[in-house]
Amino acid sequence: MERWQGTFPATARAVRAIRDELATVARRCGLSDRQVDDVRLAVSEAATNAIVHGYRHSATGIVTATAEAAGGELRIVISDDGAGMSRRRDSPGLGLGLPLIAMLTLDFEVAASTDGGTQIHMQFPCPATG
Repeated sequence: MERWQGTFPATARAVRAIRDELATVARRCGLSDRQVDDVRLAVSEAATNAIVHGYRHSATGIVTATAEAAGGELRIVISDDGAGMSRRRDSPGLGLGLPLIAMLTLDFEVAASTDGGTQIHMQFPCPATG
């Protein structure tokens, strides 16, 4: 079993750092280059959603990423402690992030954190732990 966790300031620069760290974990799971790219894209969308939606009323915040690889699965959670996710009329995106995550993952769920904010749970294969 492998476990990784990182906490980052809610900035655009953090998206790249989270994506790169979790791509490394995905590679260690034995995923193909295409599958690693799927993880990178899904994680990028989730982290961007945390920043854009979670901190829409605040200039500061954090994004936490966790990964756990065990039993043939890689489970990734991207969370924020912001205002929660809701539609934004002024959103800079096209609103395709969650549908894209759904296409790239084995399973995913969006949940409200008990202490505020949002968590995006994603599952990918991890043949190295199967």
